[in-house]
Amino acid sequence: MIRLHIFPASLKGTPNPSPLCVKLETALRLAGVPHRVWYNTNPANGPKGKLPFIEIEDQRIGDSALILYHLKERLGVDLDRSLSDGERAQSHMLHQMLDERLYWVLLHSRWMDEANWRVTRQCYFGGLPFPLSLIVPRMARKQMRAALHAQGIGRHSAEEIYELGAKDLAALATLLGDKPFFFGDIPTLADATVFAYLVNIAGPELPSPLKDAALRHDNLLRHMDRMGELYAAKRQPQRIALTLAA
Repeated sequence: MIRLHIFPASLKGTPNPSPLCVKLETALRLAGVPHRVWYNTNPANGPKGKLPFIEIEDQRIGDSALILYHLKERLGVDLDRSLSDGERAQSHMLHQMLDERLYWVLLHSRWMDEANWRVTRQCYFGGLPFPLSLIVPRMARKQMRAALHAQGIGRHSAEEIYELGAKDLAALATLLGDKPFFFGDIPTLADATVFAYLVNIAGPELPSPLKDAALRHDNLLRHMDRMGELYAAKRQPQRIALTLAA
């Protein structure tokens, strides 16, 4: 049985506050892979110091993309088996755009926007005792600001950052068009990934220009609802709250 370690479902409007956790859990559900969810509050417990990660037999594997590669090789899990080589290439580029840029725009909206930071702080650090409840969030936000700057997004103005995110969403809307899913009538890994981001941008009550941009694309919102129904329809695994010692 696979153990899937993800953040607790602590943000109303999304299955998980991390799009990477939503992506991986959605992919496992769509593929019908038996797994058990373990809520983990300490990313440092993962083999790469972040969530999600999985435990499978005697291995602990981190990074959602590497996990999916591993499951494909080991268990034959492949949501893209119906795609042509060209479609697989398009899917690869779509994932890169989301995980390497839109992800950081979303983090900016959560961690750097003052109004949204109050919600983010409660989401991730609300259960900490005093004085850790004061110290840890400040340190984490400082580290996030440094990560955003190092990645490059944090070097731009807020207006420029949100414009980049709006362009990514517009590209998704154009690629989707009037199709039910990105590559036709069958959901693939691209659909799981897009759902993970859309439900974290448009789902929570966290206002931002990024959310405004998403709400302008009716086809993306219909896709989010369609994928949300599929996500909910799949058998929900047992969920266990867990905080491992570092």
